[in-house]
Amino acid sequence: MRLDFKLLSVILILLVSFSIQQGFSQGIEQQIRAKANEAGGGIAAWYQARNYAPAWDGQRLGGLATFIQELDAHGLSPELFRLSEWDQQWRNPSPDPTARAAVEVGTTQLALYAIQSLAYGFVDPTSVHPKWSDIPRKVTAYQFLDSALGVAPQQFASFLLQKVPPQDQRYGEMIKTLERYRKIDSLGGWRNLPATAQPAGAGSPYPEVKLLKSRLQAEGDLPGGSIGSKRDKDRTIDERTAEAIKSFQFRHGIEPDGALGQMTLAELNTSSRSRVNTLIINIDRLRWMPRAYEQTEHIEVNIGESALRMFDKRRQITVMPVIVGVKGKHQTPVFHGDIKYLIFRPYWNVPLSIAKTEIVPKALSDPAGYMASHNYQLVTSYGVSESQVLPNTSANLQKAASGSLLIRQSAGPDNSLGLVKFIFPNDNSVYLHDTPDHSLFERADRDFSHGCVRVARPDELANLLLQRNGGWDINAVRASMQDVNVPNRKEDFSRSMPVYLVYWTSTIMSDGRVRFDQDMYGHDTIMFQKFGLQP
Repeated sequence: MRLDFKLLSVILILLVSFSIQQGFSQGIEQQIRAKANEAGGGIAAWYQARNYAPAWDGQRLGGLATFIQELDAHGLSPELFRLSEWDQQWRNPSPDPTARAAVEVGTTQLALYAIQSLAYGFVDPTSVHPKWSDIPRKVTAYQFLDSALGVAPQQFASFLLQKVPPQDQRYGEMIKTLERYRKIDSLGGWRNLPATAQPAGAGSPYPEVKLLKSRLQAEGDLPGGSIGSKRDKDRTIDERTAEAIKSFQFRHGIEPDGALGQMTLAELNTSSRSRVNTLIINIDRLRWMPRAYEQTEHIEVNIGESALRMFDKRRQITVMPVIVGVKGKHQTPVFHGDIKYLIFRPYWNVPLSIAKTEIVPKALSDPAGYMASHNYQLVTSYGVSESQVLPNTSANLQKAASGSLLIRQSAGPDNSLGLVKFIFPNDNSVYLHDTPDHSLFERADRDFSHGCVRVARPDELANLLLQRNGGWDINAVRASMQDVNVPNRKEDFSRSMPVYLVYWTSTIMSDGRVRFDQDMYGHDTIMFQKFGLQP
């Protein structure tokens, strides 16, 4: 039900003698004090600062109702805030001062909840990703509310809608995209496309070419214009349509071969309502991020897209493919930290779990040969010199499996970490690093790691980070990566770089197009549940 909040405002204003503020008895401040103290925390302090004066009259309630209703454009349904129930309480105020004080304080809590949801997320990120830590905010929901109460009542809703949401362009584009897909869905969405025995590409017959073109036009992959052509009548896919299929495939994390295979058809036939729901939860994930005025520069690793982006002053500096943890086995965690230093030509300190389950079982059949061919070393501690490396014997391997000895991989181009790694200290043992196998970056699905993040252009990333130190350029970076005389060389940064490992299954690419990725770790399911949406 869509409530008529303009009418509600008029009713509330007319009910002056019964309004929360003007109908109270002389002792209402005492009732508000009791209810605010009962709520505790910030509410008690907020009302104390107001000398327990009521905040909500008819006009303000009308503004709050309008604000909450307009949140629907941001993917926040008014019913997430039980607006219908609050509407009934506002329309039918109790004659009991205690009950009215409860509504007064509860309305403030409602306003703060709605503001917090629009500003920093409806879903608490730690309830989905336990390793995520809270981000200190420069402007709290209380401060937003105080500012809104300081403007004219008729400007209350518009003020909050302008000031509270994230201000970056990407968020605005996601909101516009949600509106566009909702419109498509309201018109009935799109019809399913039929499968064929073999993938259908350029020059292939297809029974629903016109429907296919219409479908590709709906999301902007096929430029507008007349759909009909001679090949449509022949039911043959032309080159232009095949290129549009490639565009669609790229936006959905599929190998762009321009043919209608099983995965491509599954994405094409995903309902418009499903796309709407995916946009809603990913818009909320964007609200978890710091504001531009809180953090002007940072790195984002989108696990869902397997891509890294670096930002400064709201501008994207670079974007590159990455490789993330294997789905179902070695998932890359969602969390954030600060990159403090890098190491050129690093050793790989093999985690005990990998040594025990993967390396030692393979090495026992030929200890010397296997260990040497992979440049593995047995050591008492990771930091010992090359002269302190122990013999590759079965007995020492057994000790490595038990943890009494350690395995590391010597520095060089064949090292599993490549020629540079980027460290942001964390209890997940996760970092960014190079890799000896760059061919995997050409794949659309890039979940091949044990949880760390492999970057496609580590020299570029190192250069961007070290330039802030002064005295570095890309040539100096590459020389350090190739310097065989200085393994495990540490370079601290003059200032740390925030890095966010996020999980977005829908986002706006640098060219303005929307992208949808597979929910490979299943995190979307939890978000759908919290929003009351169907997967």
